[in-house]
Amino acid sequence: MAELIGNRSQSSQRCGGLLGSTRLLAVACLSFLFVSLPLCTAAQELRLTNPLSIARGEEVVEIPLLQITQHFHWSLAQLQSLVATDAATNLRIPSQLFSERPDADPDTLLLLVKLPANGVLNVAFRLDPTASSQEAMVFGRTVPERKDDFAWENKIVAYRIYGPALEATGEISSGIDVWSKRIPNFVVNDFYKRDHEAALTHNPALSYHKDNGIGLDSYDVGKTRGCGGTAVWDDGKLIVSKNYTSVSIIAAGPVRFEFEISYAPWAAAGTTVTETKRISLDAGSHLNKIVSTFTFDGDKLLNVAAGIAIHEGTVATFPAGDSIASVWDTPQIPSAGRIATALVSLPGEKARTLAAANHALMIFERRSGAPFTYFAGSGWSKADMPNEEDWNSYLKIFQQLHEHPVEFRWINH
Repeated sequence: MAELIGNRSQSSQRCGGLLGSTRLLAVACLSFLFVSLPLCTAAQELRLTNPLSIARGEEVVEIPLLQITQHFHWSLAQLQSLVATDAATNLRIPSQLFSERPDADPDTLLLLVKLPANGVLNVAFRLDPTASSQEAMVFGRTVPERKDDFAWENKIVAYRIYGPALEATGEISSGIDVWSKRIPNFVVNDFYKRDHEAALTHNPALSYHKDNGIGLDSYDVGKTRGCGGTAVWDDGKLIVSKNYTSVSIIAAGPVRFEFEISYAPWAAAGTTVTETKRISLDAGSHLNKIVSTFTFDGDKLLNVAAGIAIHEGTVATFPAGDSIASVWDTPQIPSAGRIATALVSLPGEKARTLAAANHALMIFERRSGAPFTYFAGSGWSKADMPNEEDWNSYLKIFQQLHEHPVEFRWINH
């Protein structure tokens, strides 16, 4: 930040000298200020740098919004028409104004970028109220027509969880379900529409459990943790909640979908616990970021777990010690290939991994109200993860990229 303030201070001194030299230039500077694009900062760009010798595919970079307002003196209202571009090509960079706090003003700018190994990207900014709407690359919604499911997706993966209307039928699961798709598109609305038509016409071929060339639901979540569900880990057992009770969408794209879900209290490890989860899925990523918080009485440490199911005929592998758990899983329909699932954590979370209770687990010790963060997601052998080695390689690279994030600084171009 010292560099940023220093740059602004030097620019102000230069502008101050110019303003004192001629009246004409003073008028020019004031004209630029009137349109909220100061002469001193008009040529400033944001340089993104990849510190690794690994190419980064589509990845969301978070920029504090305060830095944008400090450099360009744009108001929050003006930022609604912010356009980010690659300074070299002038191609638009997908972006999103974002806040993790519900109903709060945005405080972060999300940029969806690709960077080559050790590469750089200079980002230019402008205000353009006439710019076309950005393409949505994430999607999610509550599905009341299917017993309060909540489903979300980007162009390569899709997930769902189960709600109170399904629980009322006696079908209880707080695991995370996986849908497989082989082409980059959205399937949530189409899958539910197809399944509804299958029920109306008594035509099972229309069901989303049948592969129509796009993908299908062939993952058996049942009462398991599925792909990243949570539990209390006590005496070698997973003590789990029922279906979610409430959900609220925090951000709906175009590059990040984020929502929060809550669960009713349940008895576990000699106490009553409740849980709130914050789940976010970025464009281009196979893995959800999940931040879970358990609350309970007292100041004791509780073992809480994130898990992925191990179905019959498969085993868990741990490609990076305690920081990655991976399963090359068997779907319900053998012809549907293999479904890959995984958990990833970062060193600061101090997780430990094990295979137990038909799950690959990550165990976190936490006191009441202390969150834990992990990533959970899936791939498909009939899409872009043809074999287990590809999946485990993706997971290890994913972890490296998050341990060594994109660096950024302001430059005068």
